[in-house]
Amino acid sequence: MSNLAGVTKDMYPEGTVATAEGLQGPNGEVLLGAEVTEAEMNEFNGTSSDLPETTVTTTSDDSPEPPKVKPKVKKPAKKKWYKKK
Repeated sequence: MSNLAGVTKDMYPEGTVATAEGLQGPNGEVLLGAEVTEAEMNEFNGTSSDLPETTVTTTSDDSPEPPKVKPKVKKPAKKKWYKKK
């Protein structure tokens, strides 16, 4: 009989994962100490084949262009409204 018979993911906090030593919570605490087979881990955790396929890949060439920066224009000095003597 399976050590995880009748155990479902919704019985434990979000982020719980099955390891060979049992179920571990999101902070690494042991929630259920039991030997778990690889098949049981895959069933509880899901496998990479369960993930949706993505067709879009991003490479460094696909990164967006940095915004263009305008060079600062030096403003002409203001004319003084008074004369120095």
